Amino acid sequence: MNTIIILMCALVKLVISPIPDEPNDIYPARVLSQQKNISENSDLYVTCSTFGNKKVSSIYVYLCKNGLGISRVTQKQDQHDSTFVVDSVGLEDSGNYSCVFSKTDYPFSEVAMIGHNIIQIQVIANFLPADISVAGVWTVSEGEDIEFRCAVSDALQTLGDCQVIQSYLRKNESFLQVQEFDVARRETTFFIKDAVTRDSGHYSCVVLPSRCIQQQEKTLYGNNAVLIQVEGEGSFFLLRLTVECGVITLLLLLVLCLWLITNKQAFKVFVKSCSGNQQVNADMLEEEQQQIDGEYQNVQHGEAFSMEEEEGGQASGAADDMSSSDEWEEDEERVYDTLGGHRQGTITLQQYVVLIEYLLVSSVRLTGKPPLHY
Repeated sequence: MNTIIILMCALVKLVISPIPDEPNDIYPARVLSQQKNISENSDLYVTCSTFGNKKVSSIYVYLCKNGLGISRVTQKQDQHDSTFVVDSVGLEDSGNYSCVFSKTDYPFSEVAMIGHNIIQIQVIANFLPADISVAGVWTVSEGEDIEFRCAVSDALQTLGDCQVIQSYLRKNESFLQVQEFDVARRETTFFIKDAVTRDSGHYSCVVLPSRCIQQQEKTLYGNNAVLIQVEGEGSFFLLRLTVECGVITLLLLLVLCLWLITNKQAFKVFVKSCSGNQQVNADMLEEEQQQIDGEYQNVQHGEAFSMEEEEGGQASGAADDMSSSDEWEEDEERVYDTLGGHRQGTITLQQYVVLIEYLLVSSVRLTGKPPLHY
């Protein structure tokens, strides 16, 4: 009996005990947004509309994500739309968004409700890591080609369901190449032609889901184009030889100029000899011709009286020999006087002329015949 009484008292107490207050004045609103897919770090704009609801005062409008309030604004009595801005969205901002309103300012934790409709917002990553592999061995020799395969395992979300996006090949944290990435196949290929030692390093690849490549972009052109022509080894050798010869010639000219500048006296003598050389040669040749003609006449005169001198006896012959010997000695002295100061150096044109004159006169004296005219 006592047990029954206790149970009845507990039931009565449970019925009459106060129930915790729950928000019962939160009403659904409509959510509007032109953005469904948005790239990372962009701003998201969402509008909450209370049009059609009669208001007697200002209200509080809440933006909810996945059924939980995340932002709040005050809407005046004469207003119907309120816009929310989510700055620099990240991947964690993807979700289902809706709107509600209330006359009471509730904390976000107590606003757990879904509005009239929901919109799904998908934040597209700017960069996503991909898996990279090498077709072949990891160590290659210089001159060989390297092929990299870049792929992703999960389906990609792109802006506007784009089917071709950008992908980058990275070397030691630096971007090396850019390539088209096929979203349907979820892979692409990079090549390094004729590898060299500096191509060694750590390679990775990333994809850019927010960087769409439209079909028309593949046919666009820049402002101008340049043609690069790689010459073969033969042309390169000829060019190198030409450059080297030109450099050597310039160096020789420079040395000559420096020598002339530092030896001013030698330069003056060089210029004077060049200017007067022609006149000196002409005068000397004329004098030589006159002298040779005189010697020839003397020889003819000597032949006419050779028989008389011969009959004159031994004494007269001895006197002639002595006179001839004296003339030879005079000619030799004249030649040696001219050449004496330059026997150890270079013989000039004037010295050559004196030497030729001496040889011609000697020939006339020995043979008794004149040389050919020159």
